[in-house]
Amino acid sequence: MEAENFLNEYQFTFENKLAENQLQQLKRSKEKGEEDGKRNLPSVDDNFTTPVEHEIRSRYQAEIETLYQNGKQVLDDLQEKNFKAITGELNKLSEEKIQILVKETEETRDRKLEELNVVHLDSIKDIENTPHFQVAKKRFDKINNRWEAVSGKHKRQELNIQFKPYWAYVLLLFAIGIAEFPLNNQVFVSFRETPLLTLIMAGVLVITLPFLAHAAGKILKQVKERAIYPYVFIVLLLTVSAISYFTALLRTNYLAELGVPEGQLALDQWTFFTIGIILFLVGTVASFFAHDDSNEFSEVYKKFHKEEESFIVSQKVLSDKRATEKEQFDSERKLIQKEYSKNTEILKNRLQQLNSKKTEVTGNYTKILAFCQGMERKINNHFKEAIFNYRDTNLTFRNNHKQPKAWGEMVKDLQQYFDPLPSYPQD
Repeated sequence: MEAENFLNEYQFTFENKLAENQLQQLKRSKEKGEEDGKRNLPSVDDNFTTPVEHEIRSRYQAEIETLYQNGKQVLDDLQEKNFKAITGELNKLSEEKIQILVKETEETRDRKLEELNVVHLDSIKDIENTPHFQVAKKRFDKINNRWEAVSGKHKRQELNIQFKPYWAYVLLLFAIGIAEFPLNNQVFVSFRETPLLTLIMAGVLVITLPFLAHAAGKILKQVKERAIYPYVFIVLLLTVSAISYFTALLRTNYLAELGVPEGQLALDQWTFFTIGIILFLVGTVASFFAHDDSNEFSEVYKKFHKEEESFIVSQKVLSDKRATEKEQFDSERKLIQKEYSKNTEILKNRLQQLNSKKTEVTGNYTKILAFCQGMERKINNHFKEAIFNYRDTNLTFRNNHKQPKAWGEMVKDLQQYFDPLPSYPQD
């Protein structure tokens, strides 16, 4: 039984049970006294204790035995498990010893922090040396070096483009091609080929004009980069002029088949030729303003920014991993520091805690012992009260009203167990 349970519960229960038993014993002793008194037992000359008084003594002695079993167990536990352990630790501890233990705790903390820091640095290295990131970094470093060289060569960082966005330029080329398609398709129908072949011939012509305009505008914009570009532009211009002329001729023939007067056909032919040249020039001008004046700069610029975006994503992933590792590192470091602070505080307050605990154990021991000693005296008093109650009732109902010789002696006390015990627990 725990000391706290003994002090808070057992005492109250035992006292209540003792009071109930006393009422029963007084009633029983009175009944036995009346019964034996009417029979004049014990006789006046008897000098021995009657069986009734032996029974009464046995009952009260049993109550003391029960109290001793429970009380002695709690007292032994306080002395053996608590008091001796506390005094043993107090004998081993001193201010110097506590300082040594605090120093050992500090060394343990430093060792754990150092190990944690090594693991943290290794984790950071592993994160930074992941194959995916290293490949992305090498690729970006390569294009970055190239970009620095090219941008330094051209002394600028942005594209020299006036037609933005680029998709609007592409849409314009498609519009030029689509504008050519219906009329060209009607022209090639006159060849009386299959619909698929007619569609292919018209489509080739539709694609060719925007493509040549695209190439011409780009070459014209980047004419300073290569000496051959002016000649290529002249060839493209002549090619487009020839294509426009023959296309106009085909359209004129188509109109002639439809019955258009011959005088009108010459005008229509030059009109168709002019429209073709105008569409080409529109595409060329659009291409001129939609391209940079350096093909080298433009290609490196696009590759650099593409790799830069990809590398930024890789860096973000790497940064998130490093942040997660840093949070875990800080959390574990705080736990180590918290454990160190807690252990240090416990060590520094250990002597005071042990002395307080010793005082508490001693106080509980004294309280329990005093209670048990008091209960022994109370049970002994109850025992004598029951004996005297028996004897008084017995004398009342005797016809001779004489007291037996055995009652002349003093009633012996019950055997006591707690009085010989020391008032305080022993080391």
